[in-house]
Amino acid sequence: MNDRRTSTAALRARRAVPVAEDRFRRVLDDGWEGTGLPDTGYRPRSRRRRPSVARIVALAVVVLLIAGGIGVVAGLRYTNSLIGKGHQKVQGLSGVGRGQPTNILLVGSDSREGLSGQQLSRLQTIAVSGGRTDTIMVIHISPRTGKAVLISIPRDLKVELNGRTAKVNAAYADGPGQMVRTVEQVTGLPINHYVELDFAGFLKVVDAVGGVVLCNPTGKDWNDHFANLHMAAHTCRKMDGVGALAYVRARHIDSDFGRIGRQQAFMKALLAKLSATGNLVNLPRMKHIADLVAEHVKTDDTFKASDALSLARRMRGISSGAVDMRVFPSYPSGPSYVLTSPEAPILMKALREDAATLPPVGLPAGGPTIKGTPMIVLNGSGVPGAARKAAGALESYGLLVTKTANATAPAGASSTLVYPNRLTGQAQLLGALLGPQVKLVRGAPSSTAAVKGVLVLTVGTSFQLSPAPTTAS
Repeated sequence: MNDRRTSTAALRARRAVPVAEDRFRRVLDDGWEGTGLPDTGYRPRSRRRRPSVARIVALAVVVLLIAGGIGVVAGLRYTNSLIGKGHQKVQGLSGVGRGQPTNILLVGSDSREGLSGQQLSRLQTIAVSGGRTDTIMVIHISPRTGKAVLISIPRDLKVELNGRTAKVNAAYADGPGQMVRTVEQVTGLPINHYVELDFAGFLKVVDAVGGVVLCNPTGKDWNDHFANLHMAAHTCRKMDGVGALAYVRARHIDSDFGRIGRQQAFMKALLAKLSATGNLVNLPRMKHIADLVAEHVKTDDTFKASDALSLARRMRGISSGAVDMRVFPSYPSGPSYVLTSPEAPILMKALREDAATLPPVGLPAGGPTIKGTPMIVLNGSGVPGAARKAAGALESYGLLVTKTANATAPAGASSTLVYPNRLTGQAQLLGALLGPQVKLVRGAPSSTAAVKGVLVLTVGTSFQLSPAPTTAS
């Protein structure tokens, strides 16, 4: 009789499993709301869903990982406790509306806390007081497109900080709130969450996956004695945590932009390693990685388990090729500073509007620039001064207005940008800035645009353009 009762209970338990699995899938897809279950922090296990969950976890770790900054979303059951360990109050964060994109500020702290004497020696560094950051990134995650865009911000970018000219990384010394405000000023993007990791956490996560293969794709040897990085030209090498950290923080082998390229190459290499070694289906290993770095991660106190689940849902299906890696459009100016490029507002506008397709700006291989592009502005609106007003706004974006005049015929409400073949890229960038209010037209060989090799903008009565946001100069 007892055996029969046991068998009946077991049968009921087995029948209950699909119900539990169904509710678990609903949690992954829709969050806890609407399941009828309280959010206790516990997450049921499901063998059927394990690969998908592991993929979410691994990709969350990788996309949030930067050269000195990692956000940990590792193991649904441990999300609350892991995130809560590094919670801190961060002023100035914006809330996220339903269906709106999420912008996460990722910062790499150069704190040496937790590094052994041997690790400090290999890194050619010493324990220091105070805090600085060499790595600043913003990840933009769109729930509408399911895509992620990662924007690296040069540490030497020139900004206005509390009424004085400074580099953007100087804001870190005044706390995460100031860092958030400064990055919002630079990008024009609302920052919703803040994540930070120090040196020791960086080392541990790389060592936990068994190291990564990194390359020197350039034609010259790299020898940075300050970071202890030595790599021959056109070579690749498997590196542990110390070696990878030297790779991404070296500052004396190329420019600020070269360092950004190495940081992004590292992220791709780590994702490839996770995918190739079976980590994507190994939740215990991902939990181990999370446990290792949890003590070295800080997040804002509004970053809850529900946010982690939402972030994981949005990132599901993202691969290394689907993460659009950009550099904040900028250029070096002298030995000290990096200045914002005229194209920066074009890219930032597209991100603010959560555009499905981004303009070819901030790409590693470069692209067209509107800086110094010659153009003529004609007034077809009939409103006195309209051409001069438009010219002033355009010049704030770096365009070179060579002439303003009245159009030979009224344009009505619409505006037209005529361009020669050689300025097609510049016209497309300007079109991305001006939007649908302006129609782009390729000029005939006899047109003013083609003959003089300039852009010709005829403004109508509906033309509007605000000057570019002011930055330190």
